[in-house]
Amino acid sequence: MPLGRVCKEVDLMASVAEQRKAVERARVAVAAAADLSSYLLSTGEGEQDMKLVVAGPGGDRVFAVPRVAVERLVEVLEALGDGQEPSVVPMMKELSTGDVASLLGVSRQYVVRLIDEGRLPCRRVGNRRRVRLDEALRYLREDNQRRAGRLRELAPTAS
Repeated sequence: MPLGRVCKEVDLMASVAEQRKAVERARVAVAAAADLSSYLLSTGEGEQDMKLVVAGPGGDRVFAVPRVAVERLVEVLEALGDGQEPSVVPMMKELSTGDVASLLGVSRQYVVRLIDEGRLPCRRVGNRRRVRLDEALRYLREDNQRRAGRLRELAPTAS
């Protein structure tokens, strides 16, 4: 068998194995997200700290974790279940106008216009503009809601 074909088959087998691992990871993540979500709903919002038990080779370890961290863990698990590779970024992180443009799916110049019009707050660092991540996400959410509202207005009503 030619070496090129062997390499292709090895690559194919490796990618199949990787896909199986990804599917299993997604399955476990979906189940864990559902279980944690259900538990959070059953405990109500009053409880602030929670105990997280992690099973490992040296035995179980118990950690005190703020409830909000467990809520974010559910979001990460749901993203993993959707086949995404989530990352955790502090909301106070500041982005360049180019980063905001990538996040919003628009041009950098459009982001500059949003800032100049006062629709997207920023701070200046020298001659550069910096936008907080939470502000960019707020704008994205509001823009999506505006577009969804326009679509509802334009969609024919069922009679």
